[in-house]
Amino acid sequence: MADRKTIETYNSKAADYVDMVSEDKPDRGLRDFIDTVPKGGLVLDWGCGPGNSAAMMQAAGLVAEASDASAKMVYIARNTFDVNAKVETFNELDAIGRYDGIWANFSLLHAPKSDMAAHLSAAHKALKTGGHFHIGMKLGTGEQRDTLNRMYTYYEEAELKDIMTNAGFTILSTRTGEAAGMVGHLEPFVVITARA
Repeated sequence: MADRKTIETYNSKAADYVDMVSEDKPDRGLRDFIDTVPKGGLVLDWGCGPGNSAAMMQAAGLVAEASDASAKMVYIARNTFDVNAKVETFNELDAIGRYDGIWANFSLLHAPKSDMAAHLSAAHKALKTGGHFHIGMKLGTGEQRDTLNRMYTYYEEAELKDIMTNAGFTILSTRTGEAAGMVGHLEPFVVITARA
């Protein structure tokens, strides 16, 4: 179930978020994702935010679809970045064998822990056999709101890998680090790539 307060925060802070996340060229994770998907492949930016990443996928020769629960973010994705985006929550993904890749970069961290297994199973089903999956999450335990009233769910690396493996994914690589988000302080994260 999508958290209404989180969505409201992203609707009200959309312009600030665009300034924070928009880049002129792909970062390491997005470059790796683009390089893994066949040219002309169909990809989903799942929890796309303002759509900057999906736009870079398109510029690299992929066909990008995008979804986000924030109507304001989807508006920006469509009208600023010319991305085929729609307003949709994670639990509405029902495609079967459609995508060559799914990019879930620090988006599923807003999903309740009780829903994660179902979301990852839906992602696995939505990918073609051998399709590429990228997920970025914050490391830690439990669920809590940040100072902007967004709900976050935290995972230990092994815990997240177990859920992904149970959903049918084969883990390919793992990277950890620290980064500062909209609240400004450094937090540990994990990025995992996998194959369906």
